[in-house]
Amino acid sequence: MKIIFFLSLALNFLFATVHLQTQTTKIFDVTQNSATINIPNLSIGQSGVVVTDIDENSIILAQAIITETSNSNSTIEFLDTKVLLQDAIPTTKLRPVDGDSFILNHLYNTSLLIVPNETAKQSVQELYKNQNFLSEDFFAAYLKLINKPVPTKETFLAFAQKQQIGTLFIVVQNNLFIVDSLSFKVLDTILIDNKDNSTNVPFLTKIDQIETGLWSFDEKNIDNYDLHYLKMLEIIK
Repeated sequence: MKIIFFLSLALNFLFATVHLQTQTTKIFDVTQNSATINIPNLSIGQSGVVVTDIDENSIILAQAIITETSNSNSTIEFLDTKVLLQDAIPTTKLRPVDGDSFILNHLYNTSLLIVPNETAKQSVQELYKNQNFLSEDFFAAYLKLINKPVPTKETFLAFAQKQQIGTLFIVVQNNLFIVDSLSFKVLDTILIDNKDNSTNVPFLTKIDQIETGLWSFDEKNIDNYDLHYLKMLEIIK
């Protein structure tokens, strides 16, 4: 496991520090599937929404993720997904055009925190005091409801979409991986103070006895917390 620790530690130098605050800018050079924004040096996989103003109302047109970035600008790709439902922002079938706005890091202030133990949870909450962390028990209850005791990339994505969660904070040992909940890309890796080597599976939660369905062939438990999440995040193969 020391190899894994030093591997994830090295990732701190590969990923640029990501700012979680929203930024709004105009889009240009719009095509059927992409557009350009004038925010440089972003992380591949960061996401946001394209909005337009009609009759003094802001309307979401599409979700989008960063696919290319440089020292001058970045490229966003529109996703063929159901636009987030939000009472404050109505939706439409209109397509993005030059001059519409892109809200980078939309919903990033709301996160799901997955940790192996209480020490790790306290360390992350101390570092991100202004972050809105949805209780991990809600996710555990969701897994119990759908009879999935082993969380997968797909269950995280589905839950995040339903609950309008912008980021996943997943801790493995002393490393906090900040993950975009739309692209499932690791945006940043932060060292945290976690002297506790214990792990709870599938993660620290008060919800127990999460079982598979009667005729399900899904995995029934996680053998190794660290390996499960590192493989899910494609940190190791």
